[in-house]
Amino acid sequence: MDGRRLIESLVPEVAPNASIVEIEEYERYYAVTIAGTTGVTAGCQLPREAVNAAEHTSSARQRVAATLKRCADDVIAEVPDGRS
Repeated sequence: MDGRRLIESLVPEVAPNASIVEIEEYERYYAVTIAGTTGVTAGCQLPREAVNAAEHTSSARQRVAATLKRCADDVIAEVPDGRS
Protein backbone atom coordinates (compact mmCIF):
# COMPACT_ATOMS: atom_id res chain seq x y z
CA MET A 1 0.00 0.00 0.00
CA ASP A 2 1.36 3.43 -0.77
CA GLY A 3 1.17 6.40 1.60
CA ARG A 4 -1.71 8.10 -0.15
CA ARG A 5 -3.89 5.00 -0.01
CA LEU A 6 -3.01 4.44 3.63
CA ILE A 7 -4.14 7.97 4.51
CA GLU A 8 -7.30 7.54 2.43
CA SER A 9 -8.12 4.32 4.29
CA LEU A 10 -7.44 5.72 7.77
CA VAL A 11 -9.63 8.84 7.63
CA PRO A 12 -12.96 6.95 7.40
CA GLU A 13 -11.79 4.63 10.19
CA VAL A 14 -11.01 7.42 12.64
CA ALA A 15 -13.73 9.88 11.58
CA PRO A 16 -16.60 8.40 9.54
CA ASN A 17 -18.18 11.85 9.05
CA ALA A 18 -15.01 13.39 7.64
CA SER A 19 -13.72 13.18 4.11
CA ILE A 20 -10.46 13.95 2.42
CA VAL A 21 -10.52 17.05 0.25
CA GLU A 22 -6.93 16.87 -0.91
CA ILE A 23 -3.65 15.09 -0.34
CA GLU A 24 -0.59 16.91 -1.58
CA GLU A 25 2.64 14.99 -1.74
CA TYR A 26 5.92 16.72 -1.01
CA GLU A 27 9.42 15.38 -0.67
CA ARG A 28 9.32 15.15 3.12
CA TYR A 29 5.62 15.12 4.03
CA TYR A 30 2.01 14.71 2.97
CA ALA A 31 -0.28 17.73 3.38
CA VAL A 32 -3.79 16.46 4.07
CA THR A 33 -6.94 18.61 3.94
CA ILE A 34 -10.06 17.17 5.57
CA ALA A 35 -13.66 18.41 5.44
CA GLY A 36 -16.46 17.48 7.77
CA THR A 37 -19.97 18.22 8.89
CA THR A 38 -19.37 21.87 9.75
CA GLY A 39 -18.54 22.98 6.22
CA VAL A 40 -15.00 23.95 7.20
CA THR A 41 -11.72 22.30 6.34
CA ALA A 42 -8.67 21.54 8.42
CA GLY A 43 -5.22 20.56 7.37
CA CYS A 44 -2.34 18.61 8.81
CA GLN A 45 1.07 17.53 7.68
CA LEU A 46 2.25 13.96 8.03
CA PRO A 47 5.96 13.22 7.66
CA ARG A 48 6.60 10.70 4.88
CA GLU A 49 8.79 8.75 7.27
CA ALA A 50 5.87 8.31 9.68
CA VAL A 51 3.46 7.30 6.91
CA ASN A 52 5.95 4.80 5.50
CA ALA A 53 6.47 3.30 8.97
CA ALA A 54 2.67 3.09 9.42
CA GLU A 55 2.54 0.67 6.52
CA HIS A 56 4.67 -1.79 8.51
CA THR A 57 3.99 -1.41 12.25
CA SER A 58 0.79 -1.02 14.20
CA SER A 59 2.25 1.51 16.63
CA ALA A 60 3.27 3.83 13.79
CA ARG A 61 -0.15 3.31 12.19
CA GLN A 62 -1.82 4.33 15.46
CA ARG A 63 0.26 7.53 15.61
CA VAL A 64 -0.68 8.50 12.05
CA ALA A 65 -4.33 7.67 12.77
CA ALA A 66 -4.24 9.82 15.93
CA THR A 67 -2.88 12.78 13.95
CA LEU A 68 -5.63 12.40 11.34
CA LYS A 69 -8.24 12.08 14.11
CA ARG A 70 -7.10 15.35 15.73
CA CYS A 71 -7.35 17.06 12.36
CA ALA A 72 -10.81 15.62 11.71
CA ASP A 73 -12.02 16.61 15.18
CA ASP A 74 -11.72 20.24 14.08
CA VAL A 75 -14.27 19.77 11.29
CA ILE A 76 -16.85 17.45 12.86
CA ALA A 77 -19.71 19.10 14.71
CA GLU A 78 -21.09 17.44 17.79
CA VAL A 79 -24.83 16.87 17.46
CA PRO A 80 -26.66 17.46 20.73
CA ASP A 81 -28.77 14.51 21.81
CA GLY A 82 -31.42 16.58 23.64
CA ARG A 83 -30.38 15.57 27.13
CA SER A 84 -29.61 18.33 29.62
